[in-house]
Parts: sequence; structure tokens; C-alpha cells
Amino acid sequence: MRLLLVPGTSPDRWARVWRERLPDDPLEVVHAPPGEAVAAVLAGTVHAAVLRLPPVGVDPPPAGLSATTPSTSTGWAVVPLWTEQSVVVVRKDHVLTVVDQVDVADLAGETLLVPGDDVLGWSPPGVEELEVPDVATGADLAAQGAGVLLVPHSLARLHDRRGTAVRVVPDAPGSPVVLVWRTDDEHPHAQELVGIVRGRTVASSRGSGGTGAPDPAPPTRRTPPPRRTGREPGRRQGGSRRR
Repeated sequence: MRLLLVPGTSPDRWARVWRERLPDDPLEVVHAPPGEAVAAVLAGTVHAAVLRLPPVGVDPPPAGLSATTPSTSTGWAVVPLWTEQSVVVVRKDHVLTVVDQVDVADLAGETLLVPGDDVLGWSPPGVEELEVPDVATGADLAAQGAGVLLVPHSLARLHDRRGTAVRVVPDAPGSPVVLVWRTDDEHPHAQELVGIVRGRTVASSRGSGGTGAPDPAPPTRRTPPPRRTGREPGRRQGGSRRR
């Protein structure tokens, strides 16, 4: 089976459990940017993908995601895994570091670094937006004090920069992470994969993937903030994001 993962998701535990349960059918893991994951499934180059959906209420999809959002009504199996909290990445000596969590209102007046591969599609009210090529560049500029970066927590860890700090923004939209595949091209071990990524034991029920609702709602990830050099791009005025 071929499984695609987007940045911020790790296959280590899943791959280990897969080898234990299905030693005769290797799990091949490939990686792609969030905006390419849906196309890879549609093209049949992978059997399934762990990808990000737009945050609830964000429409159209953010610039970093596919214009096509997988849905059970359009022939997809969609298995919710978790909703990842959003965090703000700031320079280590920024005034926002005096608190453990940042309210959305506290971001007013800041320069928000908006990556070209943004997966949130949301801006706090009262910010000035500065467009940057990607999250990596945004992290570099945040370290220089050129602005603040709002991203899912795992992407902040992935693009950790020395001289930056991370604070959770509880009221910002979270980033839903899901497992998807096409129902008309379901791999024989798709349901086994669902059980593995959801942490089920061998003895527990496999459920019905994303087409039913055998499991409770997935939790929001609440991991403690970690720690975190540049380029130059162009400006926009704050408000809701547009592609």
C-alpha cells in the first residue's frame, strides 16, 4: 500500500505497527506538499493520503491546499484524525512571549507573515499582512523580528528557528488532519490502516473508515510550545485571506 503524508505528519509509529500486522504487504510512505496531496490520490499514484482540510468556516480553501476538498458526498472516504492547534511564532524577545497563550485580540497591530503555502487561510482582525513565499521564509523573518507567523503547531516545530518562541493561540482556527482515499478505488487494507492511524489494537473493531462514525470526535492536539534566520517580499492590508 502507498500512503502519502503532508508536512507535519510523521509515519514512524504507523509504519512500525503496519510491519507487525501486515509483514507481507509493505507500507510505502511518500511525501508531498499539502496542495498536491489530493491530486496524487485522484491520479492513482497513491492509495491514500494523510492531509489537511481547510479550517472550519474557511472558504475558499487556503492557498497552500488543493482547490478540491475531499468530501464523502463526492466519492471520498474521509477519516478524521485530529485537529491541530494553531500557534504564533515570534522573535524570542517579542512582547507576546510574556504570556503562555496569546489571545486573538492581542495580535492586532502586528505584521502577519502570510506564506504562499498557507494552510489556515485566516487572519486575526487588525493585522497588516506581509506576503512571503513559504512557511520556511516566514520562520526566518519571524526570527529577524519582521513579523509574526501563524501556523499549525507541527509546522512551527518543523521550521524551528533559533531566536524565536512559540505560543498557542487557542481561539484561532485549528487545522483538521484526515486520512482520505477514493471509495471507488479502495485498497484491500484501507480499514486496517484506519485502525493503525487511530491507535486501535488488533482486537478492537475496525469500524468503517470515513464513511461511518464508529469513533468519537478526534481530539485537538495540545502539545507544549517548542523553540525556533532571511529574505524579503511584498505587503497587504489585514482581514480575511484571499487566494
